[in-house]
Amino acid sequence: MKTQTTLMRFLLCTAAATLCGEATSADIYRSEGQDGTVRFASEKLDASYRLYLRDDSPSGSSASSKRNVSALSSSLGKESRTAFIEKLSSKYGVDPVLVQAIIDVESKGSSTAVSTKGASGAMQLMPATAAMYGVTNPADPAQNIDAGIRHLKRLLALYDGNVALSLAAYNAGEGAVAKHAARIPPYRETMLYVPAVLARMQAARNQSTR
Repeated sequence: MKTQTTLMRFLLCTAAATLCGEATSADIYRSEGQDGTVRFASEKLDASYRLYLRDDSPSGSSASSKRNVSALSSSLGKESRTAFIEKLSSKYGVDPVLVQAIIDVESKGSSTAVSTKGASGAMQLMPATAAMYGVTNPADPAQNIDAGIRHLKRLLALYDGNVALSLAAYNAGEGAVAKHAARIPPYRETMLYVPAVLARMQAARNQSTR
């Protein structure tokens, strides 16, 4: 299944509540089905959803309406998003620094980013990939990030932990990697994408050690 995305191309939109100057909730809700399937959302979609992560960022309609839309164009605030990424990365056994680097390169953190090829959300999921992980609203940052991390975990397992190959597959698709003998496909976009994410990871690690 291909999960091609367009590097660094995104479309910024403002959520309706932000346009109206209303405060939005950044809490995360969790639901577990009878079959064990777990779903996340940034709102209580039905009675099965329970509060999973509460937003600890400053509240109030004034603060919410003045958020930087280019950096936080979703109802999931920066502090809550970071905590959410760390929780899920720990749960699925994926490096949170890698996840954040992918989000930064794919969408710059915009949950409403849409690529020219149809990938959407913070982790730029293609429609088929989103459907595979039960995403009902790709623009919902909680659903999008949860599915993106699970997809990344599957790719890392498929390529025996090889981050570069996993990133290549995340960008160009598993078929493209297989077609080129389990090597990074010689596509300009992919050859720029992989080092861009790796560089972002290294920069984050350097920053954390200061």
